[in-house]
Amino acid sequence: MAHLARSIFILWLLTMLPFFGNALSRSSEISVAIQNLLEDQDDLTVHCKSRDDDIGVQYLKSREHFLFHFRPNIFGTTLFYCSFAWEDGVCRRFDIYKYDRDKTYTDITWQIFKEGPCRFIEDDGHDDKHGVDDICFQWSHDSC
Repeated sequence: MAHLARSIFILWLLTMLPFFGNALSRSSEISVAIQNLLEDQDDLTVHCKSRDDDIGVQYLKSREHFLFHFRPNIFGTTLFYCSFAWEDGVCRRFDIYKYDRDKTYTDITWQIFKEGPCRFIEDDGHDDKHGVDDICFQWSHDSC
């Protein structure tokens, strides 16, 4: 009898799995903007991807930006990384979205400078913070 009950439960679970999966994957959509603020008005070539998605190569003139959207996975391991190349053959790499670092934000703008990327987040007015969260990072030591 216990074997039959277990079999029925497993069959039910397998039947319902697609519905549970859809409910669990309904995390907030994240918007990431990348803006070229390189000194000397250099053009910027950007290529962003994750393990599952390739955003493609983007070519940005000075002060131009591009935007992409995604939903983080349910495991909290979402990672998007980008390579950034500009004149003189310089190429740098940076993790543009890391779930552990960025999970509290849904709209992120990255301003790209030669010294490194800066994350710019406008105050949404829903907490005690006033102003913006603007912090700069160093380039990754990984090669392009």
